[in-house]
Amino acid sequence: MASLNRISLIGNVGRDPEIKDFQGNKVASFSLAVNEKVIRSDGYPPEEKVLWFRVTFWGNTADIVEKFVKKGSQVYIDGKLSTSDFLDKEGRSRTSLEVRGQTLTLLGTGGLGGAYSPTQQEQNGYNTNSKPLYDQTSKTDDAQMEQPPIDNESELPF
Repeated sequence: MASLNRISLIGNVGRDPEIKDFQGNKVASFSLAVNEKVIRSDGYPPEEKVLWFRVTFWGNTADIVEKFVKKGSQVYIDGKLSTSDFLDKEGRSRTSLEVRGQTLTLLGTGGLGGAYSPTQQEQNGYNTNSKPLYDQTSKTDDAQMEQPPIDNESELPF
């Protein structure tokens, strides 16, 4: 049976990213506020609820976060949920959900409007430094991304 662990969020960065280096692998972490409208059943106008997420990026994407993401930046994040266990101040065991970012898109007027997707090695926490951090000239047009039409019916999968 197949399974999927995927989360997509659009929100505002709650604090400047914290950057750490673990044996040559950079990690960037920050909080992300996602606004959600809650429809009330009592006829009153909808309320706005804020959900907070802890987000981390590794490798070259952490370099992008360090350079371009600041408190208040609007971002689109695609990634997966992971858990971490820790002890609170009273010594009780707790579990925390964290979004491990895989794709970062800067939104809003202050952003560069580009997406950055790490390589498979970077997703696993390894920094290869084998490609430029961010290259706006490598953006592709929608026309380039379109798939060529199927020429004959023999190529149809059914």
